[in-house]
Amino acid sequence: MFSYKIFRVPKEVLVSVCDQEVLGKKLDENFEVDEKFYGGKNCGKDEIRKILEEATIINAVGNIIVDFLINENFVEKEKTIKIGGVLHAQVAKL
Repeated sequence: MFSYKIFRVPKEVLVSVCDQEVLGKKLDENFEVDEKFYGGKNCGKDEIRKILEEATIINAVGNIIVDFLINENFVEKEKTIKIGGVLHAQVAKL
């Protein structure tokens, strides 16, 4: 399961999404998976796929969600990083 939040501003749809098990956790001294940014609603793979297709910007944290993004061709594996051993990806659709 994933936790996500959608932010709509003129011309942009930002989706912040994380694996539920990392929500609220501090991954290192500089990065916390903040519930205010990543929390809100919960869903599975089918629902998040539809949500991400509408996003213009994606911010994702968690090994499961980032692997999903890679497998669904939202991001290339080489364009991801690890923070505290957890995958993180940012995507901007141009």
